[in-house]
Amino acid sequence: MAKIPTGLWSRGSKLMGLASKLAINELSSRLKGWEDEASKLQSKVDFAHTMVKTLSELKGASMKMGQLLSMDLGEYLPPEVVKVLESLHQNSTFLPFEKISEILQAQLGEKYNNLKELSATPLAAASIGQVHTAILHGQSVVIKIQYPGVAASIPSDLRLLEILLKNLSMVQGKDVNLKPFFQEVEEVLIRETDYLHEAQMLSRYKEVFKASNYIIPQVYPDYSTATILTMERLVGKSLNEWIQKSFLSERQKMAHELMNLYLHEFFHHGLVQTDPNPGNFMITSDNRIGLLDFGAVKEYSKEFIASYKTVLIAAYHRDEKKLLEVSEKINFIDPRESEEAKRIYLDMMNLLAEPFRQEDPFDFTDKKFFEESKNLSWEITRKCKYSPPPKDLLFLHRKLVGIFILIRKLDVKMALKDYWYMVES
Repeated sequence: MAKIPTGLWSRGSKLMGLASKLAINELSSRLKGWEDEASKLQSKVDFAHTMVKTLSELKGASMKMGQLLSMDLGEYLPPEVVKVLESLHQNSTFLPFEKISEILQAQLGEKYNNLKELSATPLAAASIGQVHTAILHGQSVVIKIQYPGVAASIPSDLRLLEILLKNLSMVQGKDVNLKPFFQEVEEVLIRETDYLHEAQMLSRYKEVFKASNYIIPQVYPDYSTATILTMERLVGKSLNEWIQKSFLSERQKMAHELMNLYLHEFFHHGLVQTDPNPGNFMITSDNRIGLLDFGAVKEYSKEFIASYKTVLIAAYHRDEKKLLEVSEKINFIDPRESEEAKRIYLDMMNLLAEPFRQEDPFDFTDKKFFEESKNLSWEITRKCKYSPPPKDLLFLHRKLVGIFILIRKLDVKMALKDYWYMVES
């Protein structure tokens, strides 16, 4: 159990203390000019452990940033450091039950008494809040309780963390513009800390996918607030646990369901849950996918979807002239950009279309595809001088790559060309 700092001063002092340790670490390393590479790497790993401990205590924006850092900037960090940062995804510190009970009573008033068998220990603890189980009117429910002060701390946490990472020499000699990364984190966190928005998105998903094979939990609006979300409890196995005991035919079907989910989300409904974390999926006893988290849902207009379809179709058919023309028109890339920047953009779109072009099944264990995708994404960010970060593309492509990574875990191959009709239809 832990007490999570909520004040600007207490959170800021912890982050600046982390920055001071980094500065001392770097100064020590420079003074030891004779130090071998193994010792330098160990120094970075030691600091990563310190960073994980501090971010775990702070929760909120700080911890979320560390989690995304391990996923989205993995190519720019030593693998030993990434492994340490990945432990943030399994962090188990949480608020004591007395504090949780106090929060629930303050938010729900007399309705709190209707919650029976409220679990003293959380079912899960994450960066923004923790989840407890209870019985409500005879139904098994889960209750997400947001950590106090998380939403208010987002801007200050991110500003301090940006300063910290600019000086973090773990980024291995590469000129990486972290602005888009922090803008993405801020947008994600603002959405994820609004539980009323999440309840609304959960209800939207339940409506649009009511005739599908996916399971969407029922939300209890009378027991939900901006910082508390009560929903039906789904029972099943985590995706990682299910994979270990599944047959190839079952994994093949699951890969189809994951790809189908993404394509239906965007092209049919204009709603995309942009966080591809495996923990957001549960597999039920009849091998159906239960969707658990709707905090990162992003809504797309019909106009954007139509324009993006035009871009994808041009990329698929290698019509670079049309691709660039439409991309400039909808502000994916500014016409004033250099020829080099435009070339990188075209290469990036061509790479993303390639798995859907090829006749043979796509091999999701192909590391080259993922490395090239991430490298081109960061290259276009570095080279563009006039184009604002294409946030809509960042979220969409992050979800698509995330789905690819989930399917890679399933150890299957898929003929993605079979799914292209959903784009052109």
